[in-house]
Amino acid sequence: MKLSPISLALLPLLTVFTAQAAVYQIVELDTTTKVRSTSGVAATPQGEVILNGSTLLDFEIDLDEIDFESEIILALFTDEQIEEINNGIFSSTVKSTLINYLSSQAFVTIQPVGLTRVIRQTQNAGQSQVVLRDTQQTKNNDEFAYAANNSGYIAGIATAPSFKSTFTPTAAPVAEGEDPVEPANPYTAWIPEAGYLFGYVVNGQQSTALPPQFSSYGGGMSAALDINNTNLVAGFTSTGITTTTQETIDSICTGFSQPLQFCLNQVLSARSVNVLSLLSKVRLYGTVDTYTEGYEERAALWQYSPEGTAVLNRTWGFLGEKGTGLAATTSEDYTVPVYYSRANAVNDSGIAVGSSLYSDTSRVTTFLDGFGGEFRIIYSAPHATIFNGDSVTGFIDTEEWVGSVATDINNQNLIAGYALKNINSSVRSRFFTYDMNTQTLRFPEGFFSSSGTEPLDMNNQGQVVGRAEVIVGGTTSRRINAFLYDNASNTFTNLNSLVGCDAPYTLVEASSINDDGVITATALINRVVYGYNGEPVLDENGDVFESEQATTVLLQPIANGQVEDCNAEDNTYERNAGSLSALWIMLLGTLPLLRRRNRARLSR
Repeated sequence: MKLSPISLALLPLLTVFTAQAAVYQIVELDTTTKVRSTSGVAATPQGEVILNGSTLLDFEIDLDEIDFESEIILALFTDEQIEEINNGIFSSTVKSTLINYLSSQAFVTIQPVGLTRVIRQTQNAGQSQVVLRDTQQTKNNDEFAYAANNSGYIAGIATAPSFKSTFTPTAAPVAEGEDPVEPANPYTAWIPEAGYLFGYVVNGQQSTALPPQFSSYGGGMSAALDINNTNLVAGFTSTGITTTTQETIDSICTGFSQPLQFCLNQVLSARSVNVLSLLSKVRLYGTVDTYTEGYEERAALWQYSPEGTAVLNRTWGFLGEKGTGLAATTSEDYTVPVYYSRANAVNDSGIAVGSSLYSDTSRVTTFLDGFGGEFRIIYSAPHATIFNGDSVTGFIDTEEWVGSVATDINNQNLIAGYALKNINSSVRSRFFTYDMNTQTLRFPEGFFSSSGTEPLDMNNQGQVVGRAEVIVGGTTSRRINAFLYDNASNTFTNLNSLVGCDAPYTLVEASSINDDGVITATALINRVVYGYNGEPVLDENGDVFESEQATTVLLQPIANGQVEDCNAEDNTYERNAGSLSALWIMLLGTLPLLRRRNRARLSR
């Protein structure tokens, strides 16, 4: 379905930058002082722009629970800052130090700090927070949007918020003949809700949780990664837990010395499937070499109703042993992998795509254990997967490509994704498209032959956007730039070349594109840095401090626009490439998803 034009609806709330000659006009959203960085998700037909914000500048520290006489806390500050603290003065720098300290501690006695929130920018009301789960505004959980459909319904995920309470330890049982151990004194604890991660759909001010298939241990888990125009929600859910895994966790989480739910959430979250981590292992070893096992995680579809209900429609299995859908047989010669599957996207026909674990017991790698011994690992890796009806199928040659992920599918059944392969002595990600109708697999040429390239979104015209590596001029350093690929013409373009040479932005990621060709992107720009007091940060000379920060922009197509020649003699401007380490992209590794990828869906 084609989206209605959004340009005129959005202009009253945006800052427009028009280059003298360009293909796209950059439209920057209002700058928020509530978060430090933003990343785009979607621009809806209703005239709204959905963002993810990082680093909450309005987080409220519970000062009553910080011991300012402890050596650990005092060591964080200068004598001058300690004097200010004693006088009840908490500068932005002091707050920043305290929040960094709290964020680095994963103890039940330490106030948790949220990192991300979802923001909605509307035409008339400006920016407001979209609440998925944190209805009490604790700001100590993470909430993250992944997609929005043509009705403006938002799909995303939220971790469990925690609430301050007094916990009273109890004595652990002891064996006969042993002396009982006196329990510790009651203490203040931040106890989370059950279910370390849930998927949500937001309709206006109404937020609806996606029910997990399995919730009888620890509350279960679900995640919403996409929503189509029939309100089918794609993602994954907990479907069970093995007896062995439950017994292992029960031995850790007893509820005697710390709150049981805190321990369960912490352990189950740490044992969850991290696709990027699995792919990192594949890059290093050519296979997944170790596994953690928490919930059994499976791709899932829910049917959402605008009245505020969501029903689990179905779950799917995995590619499994040589694509059979079965697990490898148990053997003393190798460890059977922990299989998973997840749906990253769904089109309006209900066909979903994503990834699941593939294995091949005939491909064995021998590893040294560091003590002179050897152990054998069979090949296993995430691979791009189609979930269609009752079938779970792959389409990537697992002999040539060591891993793969499908990130999107449009209404023409064109799939976009990336696959891993050793190129020039390094394992790189290569962007692909796969036409289900003709069974045609294509690997478009990126910026250069070994450029790591990852697509994030695709419209119904077969235009794909994402991020890819570029080489900084005169060096061998690689950075990230946003790209646009047109499947019909097989052309791959750096979006920075389409916005005018004098644009003050570096486009580092394009996260969505609608059927009108409007692109939501993340850009780097030098701008004022705001502190935790909501005021501009000053440098040592008392001047307002500026630094390169990530912000959300829209790219509006210019009628009859032309590419500007940035190498002309009268224009020597050279735009910097975006640094991978300094960007919002880092945030994805902190979330228990794709950890996964920031992508949005507007129309399919």
